[in-house]
Amino acid sequence: MKQQKVRLGKKEKAILEYLQKLGGNVWQQDLLDEFSWASKYNNILLRRLYKLQEKGLILIRQEINPETGRQKKRIYLKQ
Repeated sequence: MKQQKVRLGKKEKAILEYLQKLGGNVWQQDLLDEFSWASKYNNILLRRLYKLQEKGLILIRQEINPETGRQKKRIYLKQ
């Protein structure tokens, strides 16, 4: 079976490079802090993250943050 190439935009590539630089996993809030300059842009960035998950490049999981004891989303690089 032939694998299709996945088309990525500039920001999607930047997100993947950032994840790779940090070892392949990061809290979603840290990613929002890095790439979002306004709260209005958060929804666009979150939509972009879910599109990357649909393309099979990242994995988004609910986990408990050991520092706060609260559930947060963690993003993993699948490559």
